[in-house]
Amino acid sequence: MRKEKLRGIVVVDVGYTNIKAILFSPELKVIAERKIASVHRNGPDYKIIDAEPVFEFLKQALPELDAILPVDVIVPSAHGACIAVLKANGALALPVMDYASEPPADIVAAYQKIEPSFSEVYCTLLPMALTHGLQLFWQQHLKPGDFSKVQTILPWIQYISFRLSGVAASEISSMACQSQLINVTTAGPSSLAQRQGWALHYAPLRKAWERLGLLQNFFQGTAFMGQGQVLAGVHDSSANYLRYLAAGLSDFTLLSTGTWVIAFNQSADIAKLDHSRDTNTNTDVLGRPVACSRFFGGKELEVLSAGASPGLASFEDVQKLIDQKTFALPSYSNSGGPIPHTGHRGCIVGPPLENDSERASLAALYCALMVAAQLDAVASTNQIIVDGPFSKHRIFLTILAALRPNQNLSASDMRDGTTAGAACLALMEGPVLPNLSLALSPVAPALLKGLSFYQREWHQIAVNRKA
Repeated sequence: MRKEKLRGIVVVDVGYTNIKAILFSPELKVIAERKIASVHRNGPDYKIIDAEPVFEFLKQALPELDAILPVDVIVPSAHGACIAVLKANGALALPVMDYASEPPADIVAAYQKIEPSFSEVYCTLLPMALTHGLQLFWQQHLKPGDFSKVQTILPWIQYISFRLSGVAASEISSMACQSQLINVTTAGPSSLAQRQGWALHYAPLRKAWERLGLLQNFFQGTAFMGQGQVLAGVHDSSANYLRYLAAGLSDFTLLSTGTWVIAFNQSADIAKLDHSRDTNTNTDVLGRPVACSRFFGGKELEVLSAGASPGLASFEDVQKLIDQKTFALPSYSNSGGPIPHTGHRGCIVGPPLENDSERASLAALYCALMVAAQLDAVASTNQIIVDGPFSKHRIFLTILAALRPNQNLSASDMRDGTTAGAACLALMEGPVLPNLSLALSPVAPALLKGLSFYQREWHQIAVNRKA
């Protein structure tokens, strides 16, 4: 706990879809929130995340929240899939690349020839422009003149910190987030970053909880009452994981759910990860690599549901689908997740669906099967905690519990795991975590006949389909 008495903590949560400023009390209770949509636009060369609306929004939101409760600490948190490159004067040398940009085939081919090994960076080249290294390589080849002016390279998360405080920094959970820019075992620059000359321009590495400086006047308005200390900030999924560490948990697997389902299992040996199963590592704020697996769960649930509300799913329909052997096979996105080589091959086989209830039920069943495969990919045998939107999906939860009969599964009752985890940083003076309570609800397994046989047949069909 910080020595001085904190009043308000604001987490600036810059997501891909929405930007939020959330005011917490020192007890991490949500007091107020402001929100706008993120702005993305097409640039002449690649899709762009428009940074300026973020700061115009914060110019208004931060003074408003400070008027409710004086804001002493500001903690930036953001998705980890973008990088910012700055000129000597602090201006962007090139627009921030939207990770949904599609790089040209020749750029991808050239990058694949130089990308570092999985055993060094614990991340394969991801679809679109999700990999930081590819973003920099693309920009460097696309605009060599502009790129030659780059003086500072820092994650999107710390670009937010920089604009708020005026101090440039990087941070390990952000820099090591499936970036190929960091050697995971040494926490230093990757061989790729050194060969390309990027490492020379990395912003100084700071701890997520370190104070960079005071909130710049531009964001304070006319009567700012709080101290306005800006922290270095944190990768959003790593912030979510931090919240559970702060509850005293150590041997557990966290399923952080939303648009993506990310499984974190610190107990797994990262050297045994199979990169073909969309595994990777994230590095927590304390600098420890954590074995992870990915599945585009929220998106695939949406696609497979085809407009049917998840609330329409029922055990009766799930049992019917199992009995008649209707299978949804992976994958409905460009990544196969834990089932290799199935990207964009999603389909339904067996007796067709008859109504929206069956469609919602099949989506829940499919996602539970895919998440179970994710858990296998990170050798999960310990307690499972489901956080985020999927923690409210009763049918999904109970099917998953049935698929993992030897593990205890709980749903987190926490509404704001990611932002609450980021707010934890305001309570830290060093690497000692605050001791915070956590409410978990145990999940009983669904009583579904033939589920294990259905799972084995589903997996066999999924992995043996002809290309």
